[in-house]
Amino acid sequence: MMNEEDAAYLKGRKAPIAGSILTSTSRFLNNPRMRDVYAQMGLKRDGLDLPPAYLIPELDRAIAEEFDQEHIEALLAAEKARLPELAQWLDACFVSNWKDRDLTHCATGTVGAEIRTFLSETPFDVDFMFRDAPGSDLAYLQKRRVQNHDIEHLLTGFDPSQVGEIALIVANAVAIHAYFEPELAGALTFQPMTLVSTSIMRMTCHYPDVVPAILEGVARGQAMGARQERPLFMIRWEDWVDVPLDEARRSLHIDGGPEDGHWAWVDSASRG
Repeated sequence: MMNEEDAAYLKGRKAPIAGSILTSTSRFLNNPRMRDVYAQMGLKRDGLDLPPAYLIPELDRAIAEEFDQEHIEALLAAEKARLPELAQWLDACFVSNWKDRDLTHCATGTVGAEIRTFLSETPFDVDFMFRDAPGSDLAYLQKRRVQNHDIEHLLTGFDPSQVGEIALIVANAVAIHAYFEPELAGALTFQPMTLVSTSIMRMTCHYPDVVPAILEGVARGQAMGARQERPLFMIRWEDWVDVPLDEARRSLHIDGGPEDGHWAWVDSASRG
């Protein structure tokens, strides 16, 4: 335990101003919902009674209380004016439904064959959020991020384990921050980076065997994200279905992922 002299040194021998209620210069710390859900996500165990994503709706409500959607729309509009490639992507507003897409012609080893196998053998729904037609550029961006999420897991090799999720989030965050101005990048990555920070804390508290793997996932995600020329959600995977998987990975700089099954042990090691 730290002695009082050392504690005073670290505190700069200062004390906060006392008041009747908890206040700070951080709007996130001042938000009781954010404080509660962040603490729960960082300190809880991942028990078998509830799915790991159980608190995400509550996190999203807290985030919605602190972020002005109109302001984010304005930031995106400014980026659209600055980046012709982004403007073209947003104006095209391309969406697709993988369930209705015929992938039977895709040869073994192609991107399409991998997606076909994924859709037929897993219970995941690639359109699990933002199902309605997008009514704005921001709504389209959010819809496309969700549509591409499971495909990104599949093609990057970052599996949907706790570690694979972290690796994919970090890869996306690095690419987004390299492409957009900081304020918009921060808004777009706030929720997923909250998942990263609370996951690291949760593993440290309760599942220390998983911590080295989590840190490996962060490193792999950073390396892959740094090789991207644009955010992963801007890739139109539908145009790559007939391309051999290894060739697509090299072309899109998403090679270098772990071998299949590398993190298969993580889910059982990080639950209960």
